[in-house]
Amino acid sequence: MSDFAGEWNKELFAEHMWIALLLPPIVFPIALWLVNTIFWGSGGSGIPQAIKVTKHPKPRLMERLLGPRAFMGKLLITPFVIAAGAAAGREGPTVQIGAALMAYAGRFPNIAKLFDTRSLIIAGGAAGVAAAFNTPLGGLMFAFEELGRRKTMRHTSALLMAIVLAGLVALILQGNYSYFGYSNATIDWVQEWLVIFTLAILTGIVGGLYGRSMLILVSSTSFLGGLRSRFPYRFAAGCGVVLSLMALVFGAEVFGAGYEETKAALQDSEELSPMFWLTKMVATVVSFASGVPGGVFSPTLSIGAGFGHFFAGLTNSETAPLMLLAMVGVLSAVTHCPITAFVIVLEMVDNHDLVMPLIFVSAISTQVSKRILPASIYHLLANQIKVSFAQTESAPEPKPAETTSLDDKK
Repeated sequence: MSDFAGEWNKELFAEHMWIALLLPPIVFPIALWLVNTIFWGSGGSGIPQAIKVTKHPKPRLMERLLGPRAFMGKLLITPFVIAAGAAAGREGPTVQIGAALMAYAGRFPNIAKLFDTRSLIIAGGAAGVAAAFNTPLGGLMFAFEELGRRKTMRHTSALLMAIVLAGLVALILQGNYSYFGYSNATIDWVQEWLVIFTLAILTGIVGGLYGRSMLILVSSTSFLGGLRSRFPYRFAAGCGVVLSLMALVFGAEVFGAGYEETKAALQDSEELSPMFWLTKMVATVVSFASGVPGGVFSPTLSIGAGFGHFFAGLTNSETAPLMLLAMVGVLSAVTHCPITAFVIVLEMVDNHDLVMPLIFVSAISTQVSKRILPASIYHLLANQIKVSFAQTESAPEPKPAETTSLDDKK
């Protein structure tokens, strides 16, 4: 549904631009109201919710963040806001949906006897990544490096079975494919070590600033975060206005996760504008700050690809290899999961010639990012989630998703 919603938005912008520009400031506050009054726990990306529950797998918290309301909200509202032009992806929501399904499965006595709740949730989240990107190894690494960080997983068999099942379903529905298509891009990383090293440092800085800006906007101690807490619906509408103004100036590339543009550029069928990475980064942060459901995982890859394209133009280097390296660099910088980042990108393009430079960039960018962003953005956001169980029985106070007692935010 989310893919169809994104395509519909592109067509609407091409045929009826002014209608497309009116949608974000109208839809964003409506979506936030639905999150805060009906679909509790569905705001934001979904990965922080899953992480929060894996840290504290208590029944009431699980019901709030991975219950039926959160599940349905993610399933229904994510395509709704993507159709309106939100710079958001479906991958983060897929993690929460997968975690919610496995958490529900844990209610059955026969399953509960075999697997503990935490292992089931991690397995569901990992399966969501594997299915969304068609990257089974990436899903496996995501489980250990992000969802299960600093904790051991008691039942790895649940993880493997969930990933295999998700992979089979994705294979049946979409066929055997690579997320960004097949790439034979190569680079002489010994000869081009200075270019690669510089790119690793810069992507670490870009990713760190990108994550830091998201964190500031959801913090109630910042000026904008305070406005967001006091006037959530007006703030969401304001975010929609900013997004529409950006689209008016820079075009349709502002809307959506940037998947189509990135894939076309990697296949040499389309050029990215020099400002693509910056406009996509700002648009993603603005969409994220509104509090509506939608992930930042896929837009982060697009930001990295855009920056790599921009950097290749500055250095007169091959474009495709630097796009892939920058994707790994920015994703590593934001998530602090270097192994997950390079494995996922490697599987996305089915290119094993770039293994060594991908590993190098992911390691360097992660260390650089730590100077700006102290931990994974998902864990930092998970730490900000505060759930008021007194509101579970009645309608919650209208506050935006990430910092409220209702929700969090990818």
